Amino acid sequence: MTNCTFCKILSGSLSSSKVYEDENVMAFLDIHPISDGHTLIIPRRHIESLTTLSLKEVARIAQIGQVVATHLKRVLPECQGITLSLADGIAAGQEVPHAHLHVIPRQEGDGFGWKFPPNYSGVATEREKLDAIAEHLRESIYTEEHTS
Repeated sequence: MTNCTFCKILSGSLSSSKVYEDENVMAFLDIHPISDGHTLIIPRRHIESLTTLSLKEVARIAQIGQVVATHLKRVLPECQGITLSLADGIAAGQEVPHAHLHVIPRQEGDGFGWKFPPNYSGVATEREKLDAIAEHLRESIYTEEHTS
């Protein structure tokens, strides 16, 4: 996709501060970081959604996410933890239409975190409802597994 910012980074037509690259993924620093060291990991092929990545691509993105997280903790003394985030779709907060994993160095009191919606109560959902949703998911997963 020629108009994709991340594809332009992959092609070299936009500059980036590369952290890692191989034949499947590239990792580079976010130009609008939450904190120093905030890294993005992207697949080399243009794919907008996590759900259309191959299992191999998902695995590689996760593996490199873990490697980057390990080394962020090693090289940034202020890094006390890591947040991994992958937004899939505009409704989830995805801003660049190319699947990507954020690896964000964290420290206590940095002010970044999840914001729960106003209707979130913290009360546990009834087991019957959870079991019904789980059953639908299992049926969908196992049906696809056996037909693929």
